[in-house]
Amino acid sequence: MIEQFDITSPVRLLDLGAGSGSLSGAAKTRWPDIKVLTVDIDPKVDLPNTSARQLSDEFSHEHFVIDALCENLLTVLNCTNAPIDVAVCNPPFITPKWRNEFSEILEDAGFLDCLPFPADVDAGLLFLAQNLRLMSENATLGIILPDSLITARKYQKFRAILLSTYAITKVIQLPRGSFHHTDALASIVILQKTKKHQDFIRVYCLTRDKNLSEPLFVDVHSAAERLDYSFHFHRLHAVDVTCRKKTMLQELAVEIKRGSLSSAQIKSTGFPVLHITNIKESDIGQWLDFRSFDTEIPDDCSAIVKAKPGDILISRVGRNLESKIVGVMAGTFPVSDCVYVIRCSPDTRNTVLAQMASQKGRAWISAHAYGVAAKQLAKKELITFPVLLDEHKDV
Repeated sequence: MIEQFDITSPVRLLDLGAGSGSLSGAAKTRWPDIKVLTVDIDPKVDLPNTSARQLSDEFSHEHFVIDALCENLLTVLNCTNAPIDVAVCNPPFITPKWRNEFSEILEDAGFLDCLPFPADVDAGLLFLAQNLRLMSENATLGIILPDSLITARKYQKFRAILLSTYAITKVIQLPRGSFHHTDALASIVILQKTKKHQDFIRVYCLTRDKNLSEPLFVDVHSAAERLDYSFHFHRLHAVDVTCRKKTMLQELAVEIKRGSLSSAQIKSTGFPVLHITNIKESDIGQWLDFRSFDTEIPDDCSAIVKAKPGDILISRVGRNLESKIVGVMAGTFPVSDCVYVIRCSPDTRNTVLAQMASQKGRAWISAHAYGVAAKQLAKKELITFPVLLDEHKDV
């Protein structure tokens, strides 16, 4: 992250939720003369890392044991008289219990009116907003944001405001497993606290061998839709060389439904329900006999979503959801709310299943899913799956 800053000689650096000081320690290595302010609520936090020990110099480092999300932090850190021109941040991947002071933090950064559920906001967004209100004009921030803020449709308005209010220098998608003890998916965002017209955003990915990819230049409108490298790479490179017309799944499907029974409900139903654990990756693309799930459902459960012969099933959630796609050859049975049931006409169902289960189809699904830990595939994305009707003709 520190290598990505274009600033050459910053004076004062802020590290909110600093923990052991990994980020600010790396910054001190690059800029030895910088004044560092670290903030962490945990009084037991020390600086055990070799790269962070140099922060202990009392003349170049001040540490504050305080909640990084308190509203009066601007005063505590004396940001007015001693401006902060660079900041680094790796927020916790949590959703904190809502406090009224969060509204002022979000409003000062311009984000309050663009959130779907302000009282259920990710810590990453709160730390982003807090950094922006503490930094001086034209200051630069490097922050690690969870995949939900980068890709989720519910945060699309937030991304649009972010892109129109601040100058995004670059976005770097990190590989899954970048953080110890978690598979959380996240991206580094480098931005400046300045309003500057941008036509394109540079989006990268960091490979597993720690090499930075060549940038994709994503227009601002598309960046508001999603900011992850994998999505835009697939969109730019999945070009049909024959220019054949593709039909979206919603135009072919008679019905696309999400199962209606939660995991908790399944435990108390008393009858078999197909869940994502019953769909094996090794069966991808096959038409399967599910008659073992056939069951008599009580009359008061008639509204339960059921699959039947000819339907296509795809996992809605999971790290490998793009590998759990099968057809129902036999059986009529209820499905969990972690499964989509796709019902197509007899003359297109084989084509749809084959293309969804193909290598290109799985790549498309993976690129359009989102999520910090387990991935999710939104129905709004699924219905746009492109199908070539002249491939895999049914007989």
